[in-house]
Amino acid sequence: VLAAENVTAEPQALRLLSRAARGSMRDALSLADQAIAFGNGQLHEAAVRQMLGAVDRSYVFQLIDALAQGDGKTVVETSDTLRIHGLSAASTLEEMATVLQRMAVFQAVPQMASAADADDPEVAETARLAALMPADETQLLYSLCLHGRGELGLAPDEYAALTMVLLRLLAFKPPSDLIEKKTLIRPERDAASGGARGLGALGSTG
Repeated sequence: VLAAENVTAEPQALRLLSRAARGSMRDALSLADQAIAFGNGQLHEAAVRQMLGAVDRSYVFQLIDALAQGDGKTVVETSDTLRIHGLSAASTLEEMATVLQRMAVFQAVPQMASAADADDPEVAETARLAALMPADETQLLYSLCLHGRGELGLAPDEYAALTMVLLRLLAFKPPSDLIEKKTLIRPERDAASGGARGLGALGSTG
């Protein structure tokens, strides 16, 4: 339709409109018409994002990456950045849930990543995060984002609520040094128990 009307459109702007339309062609055309008027006859990503109130997914990727790394400092700083720029906390959680759902698909069916739209710059980043975050943490964070979305209206400050939702995953995330200690201790225990069994066997033989 846009080609027939000679309307210039950036691919990422169209992706934003298609996600906002949620599968409805009528809504997609209506939103596109509004975006054309908003963008003075053109569809640029920045203008469409501003019109829709959509959060730049670079923030979403940054948050998920920080959570995968157990980096609470970056999580808090990114949440503060969202506050400073007046970006929606609710939209952030919605965008995170969308990315996490796609990550879960890539984790369960890895070949889906290679079959995804190669022209979409977000595919490679989503695939990278899917490889970085354990599948069980992806599922947990997805649930936290969905439930946290409903908590925003209950909090006196939606950005503080957003930060708490995100930090909740870190509260349940086992420290990496603890995992390493368990990995190191286990063989020593096995060796010790094995040695004890060996001494017992020698004693019974004597």
